Amino acid sequence: MKKKIVLLAAIVLFVISVVVCITLDDAKDIGVHVADDKKIEQIKAKSELSDMAFLLCYEGEELPYDAASHTFYLPLDMEDSDWEEGKLSGYFVVSNTENKSNNSDGKKIKSKLLFTQDYTTIDKQSAIANGQSFSFLALGKDGYGEYKLVFTGLPMITFHGTEYTADDGSQMFSLTVYDTDHDGDWVTTCYTKSRLRGNTSLTYEKKSLRLYLKEIKEDGTFEKCNKNLLGLRDDDDWILNALYADNTRIRDQLCVDLWNEVGAKDQLYGYNYGTASAMVEVFINDGYQGIYDLMAPIDAKQLGLRPVSEQLTQNTDVVERIYKKKYSREWLSSDFIGELPDPNSPDYRGGFYLKGDTILQNEQEWEPLYRIADALGSDEKTFASEITQYNDQQNLIDNWLFYQAIAGFDNENKNYYYVVRNRGGKEYGYFIPWDMNISFGMVYADNVYFSEELASIVTEPVTWQPAQRMIELDVDNSKELLQTTWNKWRKGVFSDEAITERIQELEHKVKDSGAFKREDARYPNGNQKEDFSYIYDFAVNRLAYVDGYVEELCR
Repeated sequence: MKKKIVLLAAIVLFVISVVVCITLDDAKDIGVHVADDKKIEQIKAKSELSDMAFLLCYEGEELPYDAASHTFYLPLDMEDSDWEEGKLSGYFVVSNTENKSNNSDGKKIKSKLLFTQDYTTIDKQSAIANGQSFSFLALGKDGYGEYKLVFTGLPMITFHGTEYTADDGSQMFSLTVYDTDHDGDWVTTCYTKSRLRGNTSLTYEKKSLRLYLKEIKEDGTFEKCNKNLLGLRDDDDWILNALYADNTRIRDQLCVDLWNEVGAKDQLYGYNYGTASAMVEVFINDGYQGIYDLMAPIDAKQLGLRPVSEQLTQNTDVVERIYKKKYSREWLSSDFIGELPDPNSPDYRGGFYLKGDTILQNEQEWEPLYRIADALGSDEKTFASEITQYNDQQNLIDNWLFYQAIAGFDNENKNYYYVVRNRGGKEYGYFIPWDMNISFGMVYADNVYFSEELASIVTEPVTWQPAQRMIELDVDNSKELLQTTWNKWRKGVFSDEAITERIQELEHKVKDSGAFKREDARYPNGNQKEDFSYIYDFAVNRLAYVDGYVEELCR
């Protein structure tokens, strides 16, 4: 009888343990336990706070961590109301004394996770939008750790310093990119070296970066490493744009998307004469850095050009090149002939930088820009005969119209590229907009942000010289082409409804991901504004002004 009772008790205990396990892991299989505050305090009273490093993983991938707030972050699809079905796991780390630069080095000891609430019972989209944090204990044999978990709707990028140095002596970082889409390879890892980028923006508290992805070889040296980051392109060269001047943080992405639809593919070469970009959140050495735009640079690969060195070796009739207008300067033909203005900068003339792997330091390299400047300074007849002879007329119209539509006053005489292509054995030029975060009612200003809202510019034209004179003189029926192009745009992406919807989508992206609040908390003195009503009103009013301006020019 006694044996039967023991057997029955064992069976009951087994059934209870199975039920408990099912209850704890639930259908989501989150791999964590939940306890009330009283239970949490009891556990803390019987244990000690551990000083060991801790890692939180989702489906085996180490998550981004902000050390100051003891918070881990997990990017999720914020458009899907259902919680992702993935398992969380935690590990205490016995540090490796040979390398303390990365918490993931050293022996990992699995811990038990004890949350104060089951996050899967909370509305997912509200939790993401509000940046709701979920507290948990990590329990190990040597003590416990107190942490929080936050879900975001934006992809994330983390940098961690390593003991390695790049060929220029700078520190090499380990780089991890986390996508919100967990299907397939949602985490990408490699090494990178980086440098600060920008001009006036270098004074900002929040810095923009240029990244050069690397992989380590067997001999311990590094070589280029192409990675497809967030589906943008497969390459080793990337930009992280800090977006600090723009009080909405969406203007650059808005303009990139618009140009990609109306002008970037308006050419014969089958490439994107613009950039690809995605909004992300960034951590550096376990410190939250805010919202960035991850961007593909406008370079030979983006535009489908061969390296300059290769073209020179093959003695091509036309050498295809890229120029970047970085500094504001009027078009003067004298800038592109004679001695270099600065012998220490053989790649610079007239506000432009010559890009590419080979700089010959001769006048021939600058001849395409000399021709434009010379035509702009010539009489009407000479100008009319030359401006479309070496430049794509539709591209000139597209650029001029685009700057009017976005109120791109900061692009009036800088912040664009000029690309020379071989078209039937003759040089042919294309312009590409760049750096468009000061747009849609923002202008350059002499303040700490180098920008401000100025509603009065809504009825001011942008005088973009390469096309302005062509339109006014109606070269090759430019006015008809202008009117036709604008009518097409206004029925499409630049209709009032379309532009409003596009702004709404981006506002949703930065705010309902929770990122906008985190950005504001990270930079309390940053140029940030919660109310987006200004950009909505300005965009619609600006398009109405361009309607009238185009009609006036085309009479």
